[in-house]
Amino acid sequence: RKGCYKLGDKEVVQIKSHGMTKKHSTVIDSEGKIRAYVVTPKKGLTKGESYVLKTVPSYDGQEPVDPKLLAKWFGMEKDLKLYGFAKIESKKTGMSTGTAKYSIVDGAEDKFKLLYEAEKLGSMNLHCIVRSAEGDAVATASMAGMTFYFTVNAAEGVDLAAVLLTGQCTFSPDGATAGALAGAGVT
Repeated sequence: RKGCYKLGDKEVVQIKSHGMTKKHSTVIDSEGKIRAYVVTPKKGLTKGESYVLKTVPSYDGQEPVDPKLLAKWFGMEKDLKLYGFAKIESKKTGMSTGTAKYSIVDGAEDKFKLLYEAEKLGSMNLHCIVRSAEGDAVATASMAGMTFYFTVNAAEGVDLAAVLLTGQCTFSPDGATAGALAGAGVT
């Protein structure tokens, strides 16, 4: 299926884009359940800021994101109650290079803790390294030759969806198009 990431022959996660002008993405687990939503309120040619939203609060007392704004800006259901979970900040650093940082909410609305950093290396194809906050490589992604298929190698125990979203944002500051990497046939 389009947008699926596989471990061997088993589908483990799907990142699916929705909409053209009012767009958002969903992160779907291997059982077909939506686990998160990705929206991008700040995007440009060289940098972007995306948010990962979930249906449960990240901490006690967390207020949900305004559902009317989600419906108006991103075409989401008006009765959907979502809470901030993570932020992805991306920046193009050159014609074919870029970086992205994935940070999770850390106990307050504007307080985030860095979890992953990704760097797209300069090349015609995609070559990306994702590192933990401590600097250890936890995943790589590469595209061999002129194909539409990527190979992603991830360490055991990493949040695969977070790693994939962070890596994708290194070559597209618009995190709402998170399905682009998957749509290209990542296996």
